[in-house]
Amino acid sequence: MKILLINGSPHETGAVARALLECESTMRLLGAEIDNYFIGTAPHSCCTACGCCKDGRGCVFGDIGELYKKCKDADGFVIGTPTHYFGASGTLISMLSRLFYSGIDAFRYKPVAVIGVGRRGGAFDAALEIEKFFRFSSSPIISGIYPAILYAKDGASAEYDSEGLQNMRSTARNLVWLSKCIGLGREYGVSLPIEEERIKTDISSLKEI
Repeated sequence: MKILLINGSPHETGAVARALLECESTMRLLGAEIDNYFIGTAPHSCCTACGCCKDGRGCVFGDIGELYKKCKDADGFVIGTPTHYFGASGTLISMLSRLFYSGIDAFRYKPVAVIGVGRRGGAFDAALEIEKFFRFSSSPIISGIYPAILYAKDGASAEYDSEGLQNMRSTARNLVWLSKCIGLGREYGVSLPIEEERIKTDISSLKEI
């Protein structure tokens, strides 16, 4: 069982990293293999709807190739985002929008925990903004004893949010537990849910009410 931790902050050792470290320590104790990915500070384009990924070669921008491989290889995810203007990291959103559009199969039916980190308000909103991607991939969204948020402005101040750190551990345990359940189900022949052929509403065919 491999869990991929994605640090969506421009600060590699900041408050988001501290939240992820709390999750990582807990998951390692439970036998999970951990992989880490830091999105860095380089600029990343949003999806331009060019359609080039539909030929099977992935996103035309090559900057998400490594992350896509890690996602494909993972059994679950913990994604941490800072809070920017009551929202998630713009860089993280840009990368996820292209990852999901060009390779959503890397995420299907895999559990995910999204952690929002902020100094005051907005952390919950930031987490919800990232969670929405996984609602398109039938991914179980994991929480702990409370929504996975941590109040901190940097790695040092995170130590004062004891409740938040406890919730990181709770979220991590729940994620590992469900990942193990999914793995056992696969071993005993429990197949994934049947997916119907997608139906897309043609708005032009709708009659006025």
